[in-house]
Amino acid sequence: MTVSNYSTTSANNTSINSISIAEGMPPSNVNNAIRNELADLRTYLNDKEWFIVGDRDGACTFTRASATSVTVASTNVTSDYHVNRRVKIVGGNTGTIFGIVASSSFSTNTTINFTFDSGSISGSDTTVDVYLGAPYTNPSVPVVNDNNLGTSQILPPSQNSVKQYVDTQITGQDLDISDGSTAIAIDLDSETLGLLGGTGIDSTASGNNVTLAIDSTVATLTGSQTLTNKTINASNNTLSNIPNSALSNNSVNYGGISLSLGGSDTTPAFNLSDATNYPTSSLTGTISNSQVASGIDATKIADGSVTNSEFQFINTLSSNAQTQIDTKLTASNNLSDVANAGTSRTNLGLGTISTQASSNVAITGGSITGLGSPSNGSDATTKTYVDNLVTGLKTRTIVRVATTGNVTISSALQSGQTIDGISLSNGDKVLVKSNTNQTQNGVYIVAGSPARDPEFDTVDELAGQMIIVKEGSVNADSFFLCTTDSGTIGSANITFTQVTPSSGGTVTQVGIAQAGSEFTISGSPITTSGNITLGIGTIANTKISGLGTASTKAVGTSADNVVQLDGSARLPAVDGSQLTNLPSTGASIGDAIAFAIVFGS
Repeated sequence: MTVSNYSTTSANNTSINSISIAEGMPPSNVNNAIRNELADLRTYLNDKEWFIVGDRDGACTFTRASATSVTVASTNVTSDYHVNRRVKIVGGNTGTIFGIVASSSFSTNTTINFTFDSGSISGSDTTVDVYLGAPYTNPSVPVVNDNNLGTSQILPPSQNSVKQYVDTQITGQDLDISDGSTAIAIDLDSETLGLLGGTGIDSTASGNNVTLAIDSTVATLTGSQTLTNKTINASNNTLSNIPNSALSNNSVNYGGISLSLGGSDTTPAFNLSDATNYPTSSLTGTISNSQVASGIDATKIADGSVTNSEFQFINTLSSNAQTQIDTKLTASNNLSDVANAGTSRTNLGLGTISTQASSNVAITGGSITGLGSPSNGSDATTKTYVDNLVTGLKTRTIVRVATTGNVTISSALQSGQTIDGISLSNGDKVLVKSNTNQTQNGVYIVAGSPARDPEFDTVDELAGQMIIVKEGSVNADSFFLCTTDSGTIGSANITFTQVTPSSGGTVTQVGIAQAGSEFTISGSPITTSGNITLGIGTIANTKISGLGTASTKAVGTSADNVVQLDGSARLPAVDGSQLTNLPSTGASIGDAIAFAIVFGS
């Protein structure tokens, strides 16, 4: 416990270091409390330059807010913890660090920010002790007026006060420099004066010195310098004592002859190739054959259109050139006298077809193009014509096995896997027909990455296709018809129906189609059990055989008609001259007629 824990209200001081001094305390607490209070006072005195104020009426808790700040809950202590007041922070993990108050403010809680000489408040310390020092700028503490003190009574200034004074004085001073026309001011506390060189001048700083020196681009009156990229005004300057040998180009070359400056050659030898730009008007005399060292290039003769090689051909002529040309033109019309007929045909673009017999042309490695549509049975035709004819024609396709249930395409159709009892090999064709996702059905090729057979990778190629299965425990020698006619692979459901090309077996479904008005059908189709009910309507006599001609007769009283009773069950008026075997007596006319009517014949 420290003195800062004591309250300014006497009644609130009820314990010292947890020793009760309240009313009714045991007598033994008196001496113990006094001893602890004295210890607190001695501890306070030993650290008299630093003290804990608390909240001026007891202790308060300084809670770490950051590495450079603390808070005091619900209490305003900004008057004691003001800007620039020296502080000492003590924490279990922080140790002891020193600094000043940078700012303090109160709003519900007091927040105090510090600027430390070094170190920071450890993040492992939840709370710390904040000690205050005697401040020289604290307005709440009386300050001695130096003007009222004698010289011997004035204390020496602190380092901090001296620094502040010097900083203030320097801050207001500038270094003024002028080149005679322009002045500049250097702020001594924030700016640096630079001494820079210029054209031909270098500046070097070393230690406390700045050295200015001319560089290699400056020519002096003494010594030896090399001038680079300089122009000398010939009108205002004279160059003397320069020997020809000192010049970079100290000779002249012409006609293959090198002549030193200042030298002479009375019989120079000229190379005509060096005189191509010499004006022809200045050339005189003639050149004899003996003066030409070698032949004259053909391009130099006439217009240059005749080459050296063509001129050389003349040298090989054994007689007049025209005579030899005429001789060549007498060659047989069939090129039989050509030394290499095959080469001649090739050069003429004829190929080997020109040598074929009239009744047979054999083409090897080539093709015939430009054919039209054939009109006769023996006419040649084109692939396009044939492809158009067979478009839509379906042929049988043979696969090795067919699936019997759902399969995973990517894994089930690899070499070594088994489908319908058959071990697959790369290159085998498999009919996938039983997947629940029917968009996956189709013909596939077994591989490390199984894919659809390129011949059947569209719906158009599969539609109406008959697939024959070679092997398998269930599907061997079976036929499956693709019943999907349109759509797009990957989105259309691909279905296959088994086709049984035999007269045996079990009928699992029966259906009857209704056509016309003679029968009415109900209960169709049926599968393994059930009944089909047929209702008979009006059947035309033409649809029933074996009834005789009466069934085809019209109703009436004329020839070949069938007599029909009227509404009173009486015969119509008919000619009875051909009625026979009528009874003479004892019978009515009606009975007689009834026995005499005969239907049919």
